[in-house]
Amino acid sequence: MTKLTFARAYFVKSAVHTDHYPTLKDPRGRLLPEIAVAGRSNVGKSSLLNHLFASKGLAKTSSTPGKTQLLNFFCLDDSLVFTDLPGYGYAKVPVKVREEWGPMVQSYLDTRPSLELILFLFDIRRLPNEEDVQFIEWVAAADKKLVLVLTKVDKVSSGERASNIRKILHAFPTGAIAATVAYSSTKNVGRRELIAVIQQALDHNARGQ
Repeated sequence: MTKLTFARAYFVKSAVHTDHYPTLKDPRGRLLPEIAVAGRSNVGKSSLLNHLFASKGLAKTSSTPGKTQLLNFFCLDDSLVFTDLPGYGYAKVPVKVREEWGPMVQSYLDTRPSLELILFLFDIRRLPNEEDVQFIEWVAAADKKLVLVLTKVDKVSSGERASNIRKILHAFPTGAIAATVAYSSTKNVGRRELIAVIQQALDHNARGQ
């Protein structure tokens, strides 16, 4: 795949149902590869996207967990699509919305042919629970490559960071995670490493086509 510059990103649309998903293609008519960004409510998905895109307000952030309840699609360098999945696990979101999250995301994972990589964001200060493990298992069942992005690493010491990473990796299914990146959008940590992981994964997929 052509080397990504991460120079220009723009919002495409929001959607809930599969028939409303955008279809984005390159000049040859091929579907653009797609990366999904997933994680619990308030894990920092919008902040990471804005930092990754070097665009402060492109992905809308909110101090209220569970605010994003749609799939939000973005295009980068006219070469790559990012899909911001709604966060899960916030108890104050209405029950009906929480119940719809699983089928919405499951449908996306099952039906999106251009999906090549999933960035699963996880707060380094937490330990995985049943919902977190379930999402990893969904991804494994869909046969998609997953990168674990540990967010808010500026909130812990270097010693805590290493210890927490070991505990988190031990709690998740063995072999389900292709790579792990420590990230902090506020302290500018991990952007270069994550871009390299993304480029490597897409290059590998392109060679396999």
